[in-house]
Amino acid sequence: MAFLKQIRAHGFKSFADPTILDFSHDMIGVVGPNGSGKSNITDAIRWALGEQSAKSLRGSNLDDVVFSGSSDRPALDFAEVTLVFDNSNRVFSTIDEDIVEITRKFNKKTRDSDFFINNERVKMRDIQDAALETGLTKSSIAIISQGTISTFAEAKAEARREIFDEAAGVAKYKKRKREATAKLIKTVENLNRVEDLMNEISRRLPNLERQSNKALAYKSKIEELQKYEVAILTRDVKIFKNKIDQLSIQKSALTEKVKILSNDINLSEKEFSEMINETSTSEKSMFELNHKFNELVQRISELKVKKNDAESRENNQNRNDHADEIKAKQYKKEFDEKNINVQIEKEKQQQWNNRLSEVKEKYDYLSDKFENLYTEVNSIRENAWRLKMQKENLEKQQHSSNFSNANYGSQAIINHAKTIGGVIGTLMSLVQVQEKHQVAISVAAAASMHSVVMKTSDDVKRAVEFLKRNQAGRVTFLPLNTLNPSTIQGPQRTAIQQQPGFIGFANDIVTIDEQYRAALDYALGTIIVVDNYDSAIMLAKNINYRFNIVTLEGERILPHGAIVGGKTKNQNIFAQTQQSENNLEEISEKLQQFEQLELDKTQQLNDVKNDRDKTRDEINTLSSTIRVSIDAYNQMINQLRSISEDYKIITGKSLDPNDNKKSNELESIKFAKEIAKLELERDTAQLEINALSANKNKYADRQKELNEQNSVKRQELSDLKDQLSKVSAELEVLHVRNIESLKRLAEGYGITSDTALEMEEVQFENEEEVRDRIIQLTNDLRDLGNVNLDAIVEYQQEKERHDYYSVQTKEIREAVEKLESIIHDIDIAMETQFKKVIDDVNEALPEAFRRLFGGGTAKLIYTDPENILETGIDIQVSPPGKKISNLNLLSGGEKSLVALSVLFSILKARPLPLVILDEAEAPLDPANVERFARYIKHFTNHTQFIVVTHREGTMENVDILFGVTMETKGITKIVKIKLIDAKKMVVEESPTT
Repeated sequence: MAFLKQIRAHGFKSFADPTILDFSHDMIGVVGPNGSGKSNITDAIRWALGEQSAKSLRGSNLDDVVFSGSSDRPALDFAEVTLVFDNSNRVFSTIDEDIVEITRKFNKKTRDSDFFINNERVKMRDIQDAALETGLTKSSIAIISQGTISTFAEAKAEARREIFDEAAGVAKYKKRKREATAKLIKTVENLNRVEDLMNEISRRLPNLERQSNKALAYKSKIEELQKYEVAILTRDVKIFKNKIDQLSIQKSALTEKVKILSNDINLSEKEFSEMINETSTSEKSMFELNHKFNELVQRISELKVKKNDAESRENNQNRNDHADEIKAKQYKKEFDEKNINVQIEKEKQQQWNNRLSEVKEKYDYLSDKFENLYTEVNSIRENAWRLKMQKENLEKQQHSSNFSNANYGSQAIINHAKTIGGVIGTLMSLVQVQEKHQVAISVAAAASMHSVVMKTSDDVKRAVEFLKRNQAGRVTFLPLNTLNPSTIQGPQRTAIQQQPGFIGFANDIVTIDEQYRAALDYALGTIIVVDNYDSAIMLAKNINYRFNIVTLEGERILPHGAIVGGKTKNQNIFAQTQQSENNLEEISEKLQQFEQLELDKTQQLNDVKNDRDKTRDEINTLSSTIRVSIDAYNQMINQLRSISEDYKIITGKSLDPNDNKKSNELESIKFAKEIAKLELERDTAQLEINALSANKNKYADRQKELNEQNSVKRQELSDLKDQLSKVSAELEVLHVRNIESLKRLAEGYGITSDTALEMEEVQFENEEEVRDRIIQLTNDLRDLGNVNLDAIVEYQQEKERHDYYSVQTKEIREAVEKLESIIHDIDIAMETQFKKVIDDVNEALPEAFRRLFGGGTAKLIYTDPENILETGIDIQVSPPGKKISNLNLLSGGEKSLVALSVLFSILKARPLPLVILDEAEAPLDPANVERFARYIKHFTNHTQFIVVTHREGTMENVDILFGVTMETKGITKIVKIKLIDAKKMVVEESPTT
């Protein structure tokens, strides 16, 4: 029966090229010189059937099964072997096909091993199970080598037993027994563990029951306290809010007055400073003009002296003239001088009129500009005032809507963070919450969001001292170095996550920088978020109302069963805060722009006003000067007429003011003109000096006026600040009390400020009695001492666990009994099958012994007949003509024959489909080799033999011969050969083979 039909190998050991061996015979011989790779065929079969031991495959590690290269061929990265079996007799009982192909592949680079049965990927265990059915296992007689023979013959009785266990099929029972024993050990361990747990629970139950009863009493009192305290606190919050609103309005009005008055004082002080600067400028200009004036006076004086000298000379000359002529000349001279003065005065008027027109035009321009700026400043102030009112209203609404958004104490800490040190920020400023979760987190943790995260407890100490010193309220601090947050963990966490409607744990769905994770876990670690109210109720019942539960819509179930529901306008503190901050930021930016614009425009207005006042003063001065000049001009014209009439009486001619030819030739006239010009400059300088002096006096008066006004304003400002300080102090006290009440409501009862303000006020017949009852309940709760509220649930859970483990203990004990029974049955089956195979082998052994020895007898005996499952196996032998009980007294060849006779007896008692003999007959002499080879023929009806040999007697008896050679060094080649060629191969071997 050809059971193994084909071997295909590629890359396995020395099979560098794809190699195919077709086996269509029952007894196949494999010959070849030493080192040619004969034994690699056996290794290939064992490796393909799941052999994992590198040592069993004659290597140091599994990489050695891959072709490692030669001088002419590079190494390969893979090895692959396929075995093709005839399964028509269903040797592989689990595979319902006539042909079975088993393939194993190994990739040296990736370290991947792949197994296939009929091209379908399987596990190595599937291959090994198939090998069990063929008998081709490590301890079986399916693969017999020279080493197997010597080991069997020389082994101790206990070690020799293994091959009989394999033949008896006990291996599968031992495997089942090992599995059952391991399971029994594990089950007993479980039983011990469960019993330990039960004992522990039994010890805890009485104490837990007492704690549970105490917790129930606590719950009853705390619920009553909650009912009264919530009513009183909400009432206080409403009263505080009304007072805070009133005082906030008063504070805003006072603040605005202080700001306006401060601004007025600043403007006055600025104007005062400008007056000082203007006075200094005027004094400097007056000094320069006085210097110029004095120089002009000096020059005029000098010219007058020169003029007098010239007139003296002219008078001396005129003495010789006729008296009438002299008189006429005098009139003419006087007329010319007066005429020059008239022209000069006329030029002055023209200059002053031109200047007056320019100044009036400038005054009109400045007046228009002043009016426009004044209107613009008033409009800006009105808009700024409206923005201030909007900002104050927004801040007030923001504070009133949710105290945590503008927590007084927290804000004070944040504002002075640098001074205090170690301040990280409010928890709300550090987290990011998705929009869909904002309502839930707002409702569940509104009070916690304004807690201030600090680096260390030492930083907290400084912050607390700051709050006390400044009476800035109370704050919850979260120091990162001492926080020990509690979160939901273990089986309970897994159970909650599997509940219908579960969204997440609050600390998981809120994002925060990992360095601040402890603060987030502290605030939100025991809060569960679900999708709706029904899911919340179901989850609360399942966890015995142990944790805070909040829905996406904002319903909240508190520990111990209290439920908070409904809706407020601003229950999403994150969206509300963001919108308020955006609105405030926008208004603040606009207000800042208006305030800056007001300052700029006010400065422009003051500058224009000063310029306009100066221009008006200059107009008045010029107008006065022109009036004086006109009077002087008219007087000089009258004088000219009088002189002209006197001259006409003497000469009979009229004097022409335009006729100055002759007079211009007189030296005195020239001096008169220059003197008149300088006097004009002197008078102009004097006018400017007078104007500057008037301005200086006006500036001094204005400075005095500003000082008096600012003194009054400063006193008024001081009074306003005193009022503002009193209102602020009162507001601060109210804020602190309000925050304490709101904090108590939020932390104790999960009630936000909006909810508190919207709750209907509870009326009490006697409020004092209620407050006394609150004190009594508080004392009762304090007297109860430490209360383990979890004990209610823990007691129930532990009781349920005790009952559960009681049932489990019973079931485990039953399982132990069942496993012990299974092991007992396995022991009986193993003993029965082992005894049966020994009996069957003893029945076949005498004949096999006689055939191989040519006579004699042999028998298997137990070393411990009373313990069949552990007994070793000895062999009693009597070769022909000898009676020997000890195998060690036999020769090497005789020992091999004894071993072969036993192995063939096992094969007759338990036939195998395939046996591989790898030089098993090597120790035998030629006669015994011939006897060995002929005896194999008796088994070929049921067993296929692959015989690796170099003995001629064996070669002559096989059905077909395969020659194994290495034409190329390191690479095995296999071909069918004739007997004569096989003998040549044997001759080529060394004598030791």
